[in-house]
Amino acid sequence: MSATVRLKEIVDALEMQFDEAFSFLDLDTGEVETVSRDLLSAAEESDDDDEGPDLPRWQEREWEIAKRIVSTDRFRKLPTKYEVHELEIMLDFSNSMKREKIREDLLCAIHGAGAFRTFKAAIRRHRIEPAWFAFRAEALRQIAIDWCEENDIAWE
Repeated sequence: MSATVRLKEIVDALEMQFDEAFSFLDLDTGEVETVSRDLLSAAEESDDDDEGPDLPRWQEREWEIAKRIVSTDRFRKLPTKYEVHELEIMLDFSNSMKREKIREDLLCAIHGAGAFRTFKAAIRRHRIEPAWFAFRAEALRQIAIDWCEENDIAWE
């Protein structure tokens, strides 16, 4: 049986995503592990006898995790930033605004080049940053819950 995962760990990983790394849930421990794309590729190309790349001491644990990820089935890849659809969350938040002027301003902000930057400026201008962060946190929490349920993972 898989370990129970703390939902907050998944949400934290979803919030901190970037292109150069992927996050995985270790089904045995319930821990979320983040590993660089480069180390995952190196682990896929190495064999069991290979010592692996010459790494600084601080990256040795990440190398061991990368090797486990590619050689076992005990890890599940968390949704990537492309699967989270931040723009959709921004659209939902914008549409949730009761005041028409704010709603329209936010909806205009998320179109075109620089949508993320423009949206951020708009929520600051309207002084609704706390509402945005609470909305976004709840959206990420729901994504994490849905992901756990789709993967039959117990969460608390």
